[in-house]
Amino acid sequence: MRYKQMADQIIADIESGRLPGNSRLPSLRRSARLYSVSMTTAINCYHYLEELGWLTAKPQSGFYVSQPALPARPPGLPRFESRITTPHMPPAAGRMSGPLGISQLGPSLLPTAAFNRSVKRALRHSSEYLERYPDPQGEAALRQALASHFAGYGFPFAASELVIGNGCIDAVRVALELTTQPGDAVAISSPCFNGLLELLALLDRRVVEIPSTAEGIDLEQLEHHLSRRHVKAGLFSTTHMNPQGISMTPRQKQKLAELAETYATPIIEDDIYMELGHGNVTPLPAKYWDRSGYILWCGSVSKTLSAGLRIGWCLPGRYLERYRQHRSVGQFGLNALSQAALADFIGTGQYHAHLQKVRSLLKRQISAYQSFLQNALADNIALSHPSGGLVLWLQSPGLNCTELNRRAREIGLGIRPGCEFTTLSLYQDCLRINAGWPLDYEQNGRYPARDALQQLIGLIQHP
Repeated sequence: MRYKQMADQIIADIESGRLPGNSRLPSLRRSARLYSVSMTTAINCYHYLEELGWLTAKPQSGFYVSQPALPARPPGLPRFESRITTPHMPPAAGRMSGPLGISQLGPSLLPTAAFNRSVKRALRHSSEYLERYPDPQGEAALRQALASHFAGYGFPFAASELVIGNGCIDAVRVALELTTQPGDAVAISSPCFNGLLELLALLDRRVVEIPSTAEGIDLEQLEHHLSRRHVKAGLFSTTHMNPQGISMTPRQKQKLAELAETYATPIIEDDIYMELGHGNVTPLPAKYWDRSGYILWCGSVSKTLSAGLRIGWCLPGRYLERYRQHRSVGQFGLNALSQAALADFIGTGQYHAHLQKVRSLLKRQISAYQSFLQNALADNIALSHPSGGLVLWLQSPGLNCTELNRRAREIGLGIRPGCEFTTLSLYQDCLRINAGWPLDYEQNGRYPARDALQQLIGLIQHP
């Protein structure tokens, strides 16, 4: 829509400093002439920017650039002594819907048309894939495409070292089944992605939550448990962690690899958000510093491209043969046509181009969500400032996340309460918000993300 294009230009001028805070914008009539649009378009644009918090209307005076709000303080990182606890499967609550609860890109950010072209090219060679079982390790073309792609980040590996699976969570599951037994304890970060906690509960593993820090995790506590053999493995996201958005520093990642080697303990690295950084440099995984093969590096296109493809991978290091065998028993590979389409999408450069575009959009999107929440909730919240990924971690003193979640479900609003990210009595005043849907995305005459965020704000303001 023309008014959104006009709004994007004004936002870019504000972000660049060409329109400083509290400066007055041209009148609606003058803006209509400047941008060669109708008065109706100019009015829609200004009102839209006002709703998003970029402009403020002053009666009898005009529209002004909103004074940039001071960044909200980050949520607290509780300090505690790690101990062995038991995760539990949450009660069945039905499939979550809506833009805020599930960490994923909004439909408008997906390169559907470009990927469909890759699917059509794969279909031209369908007989090659329909006449045989797929390779249990993954189609060679996809493994080679992924190896070439990640080499572009300065992270080289051989295609023969990679195993393709059904998404990242499946890659993690196989890694856990290979390296631990029911009843074993696994070291995790705190807070930890609720999906990993549910997986650990399903596999009958116990956990040791390691406190998060501004640099990553408390490596001293981790080493304490490794040295005393309290844990059989570690399971950590290392870049743009879900839910708090923290990335381990390069020194932390290197130290994590050294600890794995020193104590001969497998570390499973869930690196699903690696390619969704908001800057120009993609951080290297801890696997980069792995010299002995104790790190099993897992990833996927579920967050970057399509959750529906269900394609992920693992670089299992010294566990390669066992991992490959585990994948092949009872499973005769993954859909070969899907793998061929993804290999084509990566090999033609479309995946790289998509990532370049979506990273810059996410940076602006995260900022828009932060501004929206801060303008509505003022000084009553602490808010994460992630350097990448799709989610925001919000803390509101006195918030009862369990009660908030109950009320949200009553009105059909999906959110992730903080209590789902721990086995301890922590994060009761926190919640995770997916920021992957643009606030200006329109669907059937509505704006799903913006409307959901306004509903959430209302629930927080009126407990």
